[in-house]
Amino acid sequence: MSATATYRPRHPERTPFYQCLADYGDEFKQSDPYFYEAKYGPRRPVGDKTVDRFLECSLLRHGFARLKCGRCSHQTLLAFSCKTRYFCPSCPAKRVAAFVEWVSEEVL
Repeated sequence: MSATATYRPRHPERTPFYQCLADYGDEFKQSDPYFYEAKYGPRRPVGDKTVDRFLECSLLRHGFARLKCGRCSHQTLLAFSCKTRYFCPSCPAKRVAAFVEWVSEEVL
């Protein structure tokens, strides 16, 4: 990320995927034994944790870091991410971008 790039927070609460999980997540968990467990057995608890972490991802009310420029003293808030693998559409993209940057700077 260049020094002139502007941080633009994403707004996951505006996406259809987020809204569906926020609106129907509890209903899904309650109906799960009937639809899922009958065919596949008990679901692992990590699934509930993943959904809960996704619903908190990139929202300032669930935690943030304050970033301050050393030159101009400009401050911005950076919301914490969920870091769930391949469930959150944003978090794997961040890891891939960081890996590509590391490869281009350190390896090549």
